[in-house]
Formats: sequence, C-alpha cells, structure tokens
Amino acid sequence: MRSYSLDLRERIVASRQEGKSLQWIATTFQVSISSVKRYLARYAATGSAAATQQRYKQPQIRGDYEQQLAAQVARMSDATLEAHIEEWERTTGMHVSRATMCRTLKRIGQSRKKDDWSSRAR
Repeated sequence: MRSYSLDLRERIVASRQEGKSLQWIATTFQVSISSVKRYLARYAATGSAAATQQRYKQPQIRGDYEQQLAAQVARMSDATLEAHIEEWERTTGMHVSRATMCRTLKRIGQSRKKDDWSSRAR
C-alpha cells in the first residue's frame, strides 16, 4: 500500500492549524480520522508530516552462515526441522526459532520435504 503524498499531508496539517475539526479534515481530504491524528502527531514530534522509511530487521542467518547452513543440510539430508535447529545451535552457538530456520531454509532453496509421494507409491 502506498502512502499519501507529502502535499496532502501538509494540507491536512495546515487545515488543523487553521482551526478545522478532525471530522471536517477527514471528510474533505477523504482520509480516515486516524490518519489525520497520525500526521498531526508526526508533525508535532518531528516538524514534518512526511512518511517515514520502513526498516526491516535483517535475517539472523545471512551471508556466510547461509553457506554453513546449506552444508549442514547436505550433511543431514533427512533431518527434521528441530534437528537442524539443535545442530545449528550446537555448531554456531546461535539459538534460532522454528520460524527463522524455516524462512532461512526456504530462502536458500532447501525443501522441507525429504522425499516425494511418487517414490512411496511404488
């Protein structure tokens, strides 16, 4: 979802400074009252109603660790997710959650399924 333009945000702040009500501003500019309140609070705190840059947390397992994990998966090809987590903590000392390990395995292109159903049907 894209953010509203800086021009619109500044007009909202200016309208409030002129004494307009929150309801009038929301109706006139076709935004929610929550957005109006958020822009006013941001303006009061920073002096600008501009959108902030969203920062995402970096993955815990990245870079050289990804190669180390790929080697671990190759070495323990039929291990469960829990076994990979335990081995990872034992070898690196880094505790990771199930979700972190699952996301990392997906990111490095490792499948969670160890065999396919067609081989079982025979």
